[in-house]
Amino acid sequence: MKTTISAARALNSAVTNKLNLLPQQLLKAFPRRLSLEESISNFFFSRYELVIANEDNDKQVSYKTRHKVYCEEMNFEQQNAAAIEKDKYDDRAINCYIKHRPTGECAGTIRLVLPTEAGLSLPLEEKCVEAFEDSSLLPSNCDPLSVCEISRLAIPREFRVRQMRAKILPSKKLEKIKRKKSTPFNVEHFPYLSIALYLMATSICQHLNVKHAYVLMEPKLARRMKAFGIHFNSVGDAVEFNGKRVPYRLSPQVLLEDLAKPLKNFHTKINNELNSALKAIETLPSHTALPTQKLLRVAQAA
Repeated sequence: MKTTISAARALNSAVTNKLNLLPQQLLKAFPRRLSLEESISNFFFSRYELVIANEDNDKQVSYKTRHKVYCEEMNFEQQNAAAIEKDKYDDRAINCYIKHRPTGECAGTIRLVLPTEAGLSLPLEEKCVEAFEDSSLLPSNCDPLSVCEISRLAIPREFRVRQMRAKILPSKKLEKIKRKKSTPFNVEHFPYLSIALYLMATSICQHLNVKHAYVLMEPKLARRMKAFGIHFNSVGDAVEFNGKRVPYRLSPQVLLEDLAKPLKNFHTKINNELNSALKAIETLPSHTALPTQKLLRVAQAA
């Protein structure tokens, strides 16, 4: 009798162990198909790291990248021996960039320039104040704690090419999406670096309670961003500044509401990855100085 009970218990234990292993075995045999939203995030974060730079050596990464793009590649600015592109606005700007994990190279950078209570204006207003169609839309006529300017987006040539050639989806899934035409933008040529930089800037704007972000940009880029639900609203006429540029304004909150559905998860992931860095940026009672925390680096994403 005891032998029979022991044998039954052993059999029961063996069956239980097998059943516990079954979900893992099934997962290996039939892996879950990732949604488009998950595929975009997984593709990006398996290759890139987000950095908000506060220490000088990491600010230099942004400045050197800007020199490479604006001075060496596009000839918008004069090259210099130090190989850095920096101006007076950087003393009151928050710089951030994307680091390519395999190589350690900077894949793109962007900055947010803050006004000050001392009356310093944003770069856009100093360069093209006459282009504004309505003076009430000028940044200087808004609460100085509620505005910023997003500028100096720079992606080196090799990464501009990389993001246009990269396949974020397997060929079969890509063809299926193209046939269905269910996505509002071209997944095959998805500018994930540009989108990620704007979404990083959006997260910082949210954290600082910025209501209006100003941008001076090419009209064709503004039109292209509409496909992704990022609407830059013109507030003035075109001006000549390294080519045709138009002053735009956007609301970070509205941007997130209008963001194309497949990108909402991408922004959530970006915001989560920036969470610890954002907490280190104190909500500024005055835009007269930047916080003095150590480098605000986000841990590498899995």
